[in-house]
Parts: sequence; C-alpha cells; structure tokens
Amino acid sequence: MKRIMVAGIMSALVFVGVMAVPRSIVSVKDVNVKVAAGNAPQLPYQLWVTYTDGKGEYRQVRWLNSSLDVEQEQADATHHPVGSTYEVRGFIVGDNTTSNGYPIKARVSVVQQTERPASHPVAQPLPLDKVQLTGDDRLTHNRDLDIDNLLSLDPKQQLYNYYDTYGLPTTDCPVSDGWDSPTTKLKGHGTGHYLSAMAMAYASCQDKQKKALLLSRIELMLNEMRRCQERTFVWSDSLGRYFEARDVAPEAELRELKGSWKDFDNYKQDCRHYGYGYINAIPPQHCVLIEMYRPYNNEDWVWAPYYTVHKQLAGLIDIASIIDDKAISEKALLIARDMGLWVWNRLHYRTYVKKDGTQAERREHPGNRYEMWNMYIAGEVGGMAESLARLSMMVTDKEQRAHLLEAATCFDSPAFFDPLARNVDAIRTRHANQHIPMITGALKCYEAGGGTYYYNIAQNFWHTIQGRYRYAMGGVGNGEMFRLPYTQMLSMANNPEPTINETCCAYNLAKLTKDLNCFNPDDASYMDYYERLLYNQLVGSINPHQYQVLYQYAVGLNASKPWGNETPQSTCCGGTGAENHVKYQEAAYFVNDNTLWVGLYLPTIATWDAQKTVIRQECQWPAEKSIIRIQKGGGRFAMKLRVPYWATEGFDVRLNGKSITHHPTPGTYVEIPLRKWTKKDVVEVVMPFTRHFDYTPDKLEVAGRQTYSPMWTAALMQGPLVMAATGVKTWDEATIHDEADWDRFHFVPDYDADRHVTHYFRLDAPVPPATEVDTLVLSQTLAMAKGRIDAQQAWNALTIKVPEHAPWAPHGYARMTEQYQQCATILTSRINPVDAEKLLSKLNAALTAMRPGNLAEMEDMDELKQLMQQVRDLPRSEVRRDALWRAERVVRYVTDGSGTKDMIDKATNQLKDILK
Repeated sequence: MKRIMVAGIMSALVFVGVMAVPRSIVSVKDVNVKVAAGNAPQLPYQLWVTYTDGKGEYRQVRWLNSSLDVEQEQADATHHPVGSTYEVRGFIVGDNTTSNGYPIKARVSVVQQTERPASHPVAQPLPLDKVQLTGDDRLTHNRDLDIDNLLSLDPKQQLYNYYDTYGLPTTDCPVSDGWDSPTTKLKGHGTGHYLSAMAMAYASCQDKQKKALLLSRIELMLNEMRRCQERTFVWSDSLGRYFEARDVAPEAELRELKGSWKDFDNYKQDCRHYGYGYINAIPPQHCVLIEMYRPYNNEDWVWAPYYTVHKQLAGLIDIASIIDDKAISEKALLIARDMGLWVWNRLHYRTYVKKDGTQAERREHPGNRYEMWNMYIAGEVGGMAESLARLSMMVTDKEQRAHLLEAATCFDSPAFFDPLARNVDAIRTRHANQHIPMITGALKCYEAGGGTYYYNIAQNFWHTIQGRYRYAMGGVGNGEMFRLPYTQMLSMANNPEPTINETCCAYNLAKLTKDLNCFNPDDASYMDYYERLLYNQLVGSINPHQYQVLYQYAVGLNASKPWGNETPQSTCCGGTGAENHVKYQEAAYFVNDNTLWVGLYLPTIATWDAQKTVIRQECQWPAEKSIIRIQKGGGRFAMKLRVPYWATEGFDVRLNGKSITHHPTPGTYVEIPLRKWTKKDVVEVVMPFTRHFDYTPDKLEVAGRQTYSPMWTAALMQGPLVMAATGVKTWDEATIHDEADWDRFHFVPDYDADRHVTHYFRLDAPVPPATEVDTLVLSQTLAMAKGRIDAQQAWNALTIKVPEHAPWAPHGYARMTEQYQQCATILTSRINPVDAEKLLSKLNAALTAMRPGNLAEMEDMDELKQLMQQVRDLPRSEVRRDALWRAERVVRYVTDGSGTKDMIDKATNQLKDILK
C-alpha cells in the first residue's frame, strides 16, 4: 500500500510569523450575491485569496449571519424586498489580521428570482458494473476484503426475521444478531444493507466463481422474501377487495395500540392481515405506532420504523438496477413495487399534514406527518423518499408511478424542509443521519417530477454543510448530532470521546454529492468534496488487516479507530460499511450524449456503451499523475478533467504529449473539445499534491474544564489527503510554535492511520489583541441561549409533561444557564475583551454540549458504571459476559450522544439481577 510521507511541511504552508519568509493575504475575491426575495443568501464557504508572494489558494470562510434569528430576518421579504441590498460581514478563518480572521464583506442584492436549476440531470455516472477498479492497492484490497466477508455470511440468517414474522419455520436459520436481533425493533435494516452490498459486490467482483455465488444468494433471498410477501395477498369479501395497509389498526384500535415485545409476539400471529404487499422483518404495527407519535424506546414503543423499510426497499431497488439477470432484477422490482404501494396506501389514507397550532393541537389526531417525521429517531425514515421516487421512475404503469411519487413526497418533513428551501439553516442540533438521507430523497423527488422546492432543499443543505459543519475528512456530526454552526473544534474538543463523525453520514453525503453533481457536472466543488470523503473517511473506515468497519470515526485528539461492526446487521454503520467498499468507482466518470467528465483519478477500466468505447485510466492511487487511454473503440465526445481545488501548483493536462492548459484554475474542469478519439490518443494529467491547512472555523479555547489561549486549529492536507500524526496526547503537545515543531511528528495519510492519531493542531502565531468586544457575535450567542431557556421554561410550565418531549436534558441545560448568566454580564460591565472572549467560549461550549430532552446524559450512567465495576469482580460466566457486553454498548451509545434512559434502565436492571 502506498504511504505518503511529509517533509519540509512549512515550506508550502501559510503560517504567519513562523516561516522565514512569511506571507500574508493581500486580496480576496469580491463577493457579490443575488438572492431571491424570501430567501437567505447562499454565501461561498471558501474564497480564493492572493498572498504577498503572488500565489493563491482557496480558504474557508465564516460568515456572521449564521444566527437563526438573523437568517430568518434575511429570508423575510418584508425586511428585504426586491431591489434592496445589504451586507454580511465575514472572516477568512486561520488568519491573524484580526482576532477573528481576515475581515471580508458580501454584498447581497435581492431579486425577484434567481437562475432556475436544470429540470433534469445534465449527466449520469457510468453504471457501477461498467467501471472496474484495477491494480493492487488499498482500493482493490478493501473491495476484495468486503466481498469475501459478504460471502462468509449465511444468507439463512438474513431470512430468520422474515420467517419469524410471517409464521414460517426458523429451525434451519441461525438467529439474527446485532441490530437485527430478536430483541431490537430495527430488525431488517441489516438485511437491506446486505441486499444492496451483495448487488454492488456482484457489479464490482472480478472473480467468476464468487460472482456466481453472489448471484445465487441474491436469488435465494428474493425467492424467500417474495414467498413471505405473498402471504399478505388476502381477499376480503366484506371489503370487496384485498386487505390493505389502510386496514391495519383502525383509529380506535390505533389509539390503544401497544408496543411491548409481548404485543409484537401477538402481532406476528396474524400475517394475513399485514396488508397487501407488506414485506418487512417486523410486523406493520411498528410503522403504525408512529402515527400515534410513540417515542424512540426499543422496549416499549418503536425504534425507527420506516428506516428499516427503507433499507429493505433500497436493497431490492439496487438489485433491480444493478443485476444483469432479467428474471432476478424483475422479481426484485416486483417485491419493491408492492411494498412501495403498501406505503402509499397507508400514508395516503391514514395520514395528513397540519403545520399550525401548538404541538398538542397538531397531535390531537393520529397521523400528522408534520409531527411524525420531526420526532427524534422514532421519526427517522432513512431515504424512504429516495427509494420511492426511484421506484416511480422504474415502473411503467402511470397510476402506480403517480402513487409512488406521492408516497415519496409523503416523507417531506415541513419543520426541516421549509426553512431549508429558503436557505435558513434548520440543520443545527438535529440528529445528523436522520436528516441527511431525507435530503437525498428531496433531490430524487425533484428528479422524478417534483418542483424546484425539492432541488433548493438539497442544494442549500449541501452548501450549508460545507462551511458550517464538515470536518477535514469530510464527515459531520458529533455524538450523532449536528451541533451549532461553525463550532467544529469546540464541539470536538469537548466531546466525551475523540471519535465522532458517524460513518453513515459520510455514506449518505457521498450519495447526495454524486446526485447533485449530475445536475451540475461542470461545478468541480461537488467532486472535490466527494474526493475528500472517499479518500479519507470512507477508505479509512475499514480495517485493512481483517474485515471490520467503523461506526464513529477517529477525528479528535489522540483518537483510535474503534474497529468492529463485522456484519451488515451489527449496527447502522455496519450496514453502510458493507456497501462502502464495493462501490468506490461509482462516481469516477459522468457522461451525457457527447461529454465525458473525469471526476476522480482512479486506476479503472470504464465501458461507455453509448459511445462503444472502453477507457483505461492508469495511475497509482492516490494519484499525482494519471494516464487515460482509449483501450477499445473510439467515439466522438469531449473530455473534461477535474482540476482539484488543492492543485494550486504544477497541474497540467497533455494530449498526445502536448500541454493544453495555461494556468488552469483550481476547482474547475479542463476541457478537451469534441473530437474523434482513437486508440493512439493518450491524455496525461499531472497534479502534484500541494500542502495546505484545512482550518476549523473556530479556535480552540475550551477543552473539557481547561481553558487555552485562543489559537487557530487546522488539519494538515497533502493534496486531497488529511495527514495524521501519532504520539500526541495533549493539546499542549499539539501546539505548533515554530517550523521546527513539525519535525516532532511522523505523519501518515488518515486512511492509513489507526491507533492514537491526531489530525488537528493549534497554530501559535502572533495575534493582535482584541480591543473591543464583538457585540454582534455576543448578542447572537446570548439570544440563542435565551431562546433555549424560554423553550425549557415553557415546557416546565405545562400541566402535563411527557419527558421524551422536553426541549433539553437537565444537566446540560443547567450548565448552559450558569454560563449564560455569567456571559450576560459582558453587556453591562466593563470587562476586558480577553476575559469576555473566554466567557463567550464557555457559553458556546455549554450550548454545543446540550442534548435534547429525550436523550440520556453522562450523569445518568453513574449507577450503571458502579454496577459494571461490581459485576466485573464476579467469577466469569456467560451471563456475566453478556450483561457487561450489553452495558458497555449502552455506555458507548450514551457517550456518543444517541442513548436513551430506557437503555440505561434495562442494562442497570440486568446487572442488578446478576448481583442478587
């Protein structure tokens, strides 16, 4: 495997005050933005800067309009009508011209309407089975490791839950495990990922025997799933039609419907009344219960009902789309179509949308989708809209197509979508992977015929992610949650664990980015980000020594990759992990009738059937040089080659030995115009990796209970690769004072890193002392804190309170109110600016660490941890081992920010039983 070493780091990096010949910013590209009235402006997340030495690069930007109140005001057409203009302040981060960075402004002009997006995709990726990875490198190694692991799994285990749910014998089937086990209500999610991964593995596999085995197991799964599904085809004489989804649990029954395991054992006795076409690894009452707004509680209510439905639908659709056996692909489509229509039938007849009124008023009647999809995890639906919209474009019957598209739009989440459609950041504090797949669904609804509302949601979301939430490896989320905008360092440094950025998020962001690129193939920023995700977090999320994948990623100080998740059903990231490594090539090439876009420089052979051309790309991954040849055929088309954002020096494209570029602009494409290609043609792309910093938008000032002198922090990049160093245990050790300090560290690419690695470093450079408090930032932060206090006090005043619906968990809320009271004194006292910044940082840290009221906090595990220590002292036994294993998982979930109190209670009671 190729390793990248770093030497002479400082010679290529801006580090004012440390380099022998420092350089500083002399100019920044002007920012003039047009925005349609009723929308907040979409401001660039990076800008081209020019330095005193004449060189330039892209630098990240932090804009000062990220406060929700400010964005809502900017999106109010009565405040900013057509014809008006206004300015937004911002800063180039990582610069020490001022304590906040290099000051800039954006001029915003309000217009009636901005440019409409393309009504259909401009380009499409070459199909997965038409692009094959070649060579012997980390990519092919990971792919083969994934395929072999999939083939090691017993398909009968994947069928266990279906047989159990549909009243068929399970005696020959190993019991499902992980999150598909009999004691989890997410069962079926892993099987869905298994189906998708098997299809992708079939498309990517080079071994004929393995390919045949993959196909036979896919066929077995489909035959048995259809067998179960057909048990729901039950005619009702009294209804004069088949028993359908809408007939499950009439309203009076629904209001009394329970969700305990004993209840689900009863529901499994009557698969004939699941409703025509229902196929799922758990009875339909799981989907139905959320219509009564039942919370996330695995023991007594639900987990994420439609999330599991989506995984299984997606698996079936992937088989129908990828597999080249007509009978198999048609059966997969048939099963998916019937289940898709079950979903339409249920949501069309039994649900509705009511946006106005109080929450109690919105929940007065069952089935209000505004509330259903806005619930934490219980309302997590995965990519239901994406799958249903895909289905609508695959079926031929017009009525079915209309029903499936309607079903897709039934998963609109107005509380989340409506602000995003106006470019108001509704991302903050939400569960990350609950919401990212909803955005891919919105974009697919647009492609299937929905309005620009859906496109705007997807595009606005993607751009908001780039500046406000992403980390250097491309991932997002902290403890599974989006935190506050522009607080990546603060939230990372104050997280209980240094492992953050759920891998499922990276999987779904890559999918969204690929789909957006289809509408904007000439905008290289999409593939720049895709490359960042793929080359770092995705490739780095599999253990190259034995098949294990990551849930949370190693991002923070002295972090180690927590390997595990050996099966698709083990966790959600075990599922996406099974798919990630058999589809690296899916976005390498995009095409339309007469243009080929080379989006990624990977060693591949690509077959473009429409042009009757086979293209071979030869390089060593990760590539600083790539050669593209016509291996077979020779169509007539233009070729566009991406100039990565980081390729600021030495990039060149040569056609048959002659350079065709002249100072190409990073973050664009170089075009070889329409021409007839032959096997004699050779395209050579040269792209030396340039070293640069990827800055966090905020400084490290507070970590745990310790305060630090405010310094910019950054990850070291070599081309597209994030570099990681070992042996750094404290933030003091991770502080770079001068150029020689870099020699203390040994760097490797993040994808090759494993134990005790650090990516972010504090950069100690002279900073001009603050002379006054930035009242804009202060007032915005105080307003945010006051809003949370008001929401909590309003809930406290309710006569009837449901704990799961409390705005904020109590311990974090108490810490925030204490910091708010101290910070509020800044406005009324003559506190010096340095102390004011420290107080503000502590308030930001407290705000960032708050958890929603339905989630457990670290303090809630005190008794559990004490009991775990007592049980460890007992003699070893299988019961002891199992109880401790479950308790440790609960500790991990709560630490990561997704655990609930019922999980703690169950683990606590299990340990108490052992100690009796």
